[in-house]
Amino acid sequence: MSDTRQRPRRRLSTRALLITAAFAALGAVLLILVAPITSLLAALFPPAYALAAGLHSVLPFLTRRLLGIPWVTTIAFALVGVVSIGFTPLGVLIVIPLVLTGVTFDLTLLLLGRRGPAKAWHYHVAAAVTGVALFLVSLPVMSADDLAPGILALTLCGRLLGQFGASALSAAIARGVERAGIVPPDVVAPTGRAG
Repeated sequence: MSDTRQRPRRRLSTRALLITAAFAALGAVLLILVAPITSLLAALFPPAYALAAGLHSVLPFLTRRLLGIPWVTTIAFALVGVVSIGFTPLGVLIVIPLVLTGVTFDLTLLLLGRRGPAKAWHYHVAAAVTGVALFLVSLPVMSADDLAPGILALTLCGRLLGQFGASALSAAIARGVERAGIVPPDVVAPTGRAG
């Protein structure tokens, strides 16, 4: 059997783009619904916001797990941001942390998967890297009171736990979707990728 048949190349098809857009639309609805709560958490206790904000990563992470196509996470996050612009207190600025999350996640997977298909632990490492990136990008908008070492440490922990939780939840959903046969086999990444 040829190497090409053993390891099929994943590419961005119209079907894959439609699936990505569908997950992004669901992600935007989720973001819009929880925006009032997360905005309140950000003002009252940034570590709680950092943990809760991990919810926004579940569907874009799931898109990458199911499709196995490089950069679909970034596309999904960008679409979530564009759809959400008019419905969140951040407005157009919402796109920045979302696209940063997608690029960081996809780039980490690309670097970790240079020698073969992505493994389950690659997704968790990529999620942790996004947690650090999101923590760093949130520092300039935190109030002076929230820059105390204890609050900063808790906020970093919240980001890491939130992103890792999103990765774990997306893995569980991906396994369920694959078992149920909801996404057509020619679109779903091989089981090893959904990890």
